[in-house]
Amino acid sequence: MKALEYISNKDKRAVWMRAYHIWQRRPHELAPLSEEMHTCSSCGTAFQGNYCPRCGQSARIGRFSFKKAALLFLDVWGMGNRSMFRSIRDLMFRPGYMIRDYLKGMQSAYFPPFKMFFLLAALSLLVEHGFSLTASETATETEIEVNEETEKDETERQLTVNGQKVEPPMYHIGMKFVKSMDSLEQKNPAIFSLLMLLMFTIPLYFFLRHSPVIPDLRYSEFVVALVYTSNTFSIYSIAGNLLDSRILKLIAVLIVFVALKQLSGYSKRRVLGYIVLTVLISTAVLMTLVGTYIYIIYLLYGK
Repeated sequence: MKALEYISNKDKRAVWMRAYHIWQRRPHELAPLSEEMHTCSSCGTAFQGNYCPRCGQSARIGRFSFKKAALLFLDVWGMGNRSMFRSIRDLMFRPGYMIRDYLKGMQSAYFPPFKMFFLLAALSLLVEHGFSLTASETATETEIEVNEETEKDETERQLTVNGQKVEPPMYHIGMKFVKSMDSLEQKNPAIFSLLMLLMFTIPLYFFLRHSPVIPDLRYSEFVVALVYTSNTFSIYSIAGNLLDSRILKLIAVLIVFVALKQLSGYSKRRVLGYIVLTVLISTAVLMTLVGTYIYIIYLLYGK
């Protein structure tokens, strides 16, 4: 009820939004250093602080609870520490500011970007191929209809030579390339996503390398920033697929824009313009490379 009151009341809503924006910009704060003396239950070292200086075990180790057991279970997949959940939270609600904090050196507070990238890619593959909270037979029927229509379109594009249907060589080579890329996406989604990510990196870096917030942004840093941005997209996309929510899928697209704006400090219009130019340039380059590849293969093996 109190939350509804803040939403309906204009003044209270403005206060809440201002507090939210302050929280977004505030870097992660570590727990205060303990002044008590502790004896490490693992190596027996007496120390003052939050962690044992000899073996690194936390001073707050106690008896096992359901929470600790759950974290140990998640730790099998590298997700059992608090930095993973903190990273997911911050990527959802303050992505660009969190990436900026990470690039400035606050790396122990957040889950490593590439490790998270491959974990989310594996989870995305699981969700898209069998696990969904709203799974139904309708989706399967739709996929069958789409496959039938695709096969029909391919048959219609075939040429007739001496009463027999044959595929045009260029079309045949092009379809083999498309199928190979589709196979890569299905079998190795992380690698496919990483390749697509790198394709967009160079032109976008050219536009954002001298941003107001980070005027000397390095290319290696920008790659890390885009990997985290991709992770943000994956989080909302996976949630959208699990819940079959179009709103979350739309947010997954919009969050890329939000992350780049918060990271760079540019205006909304400028960031949007840079994204559009990046898509146009990358698409033109990709089409040129694919066309050149198909033409070379045709010259070598098409005749």
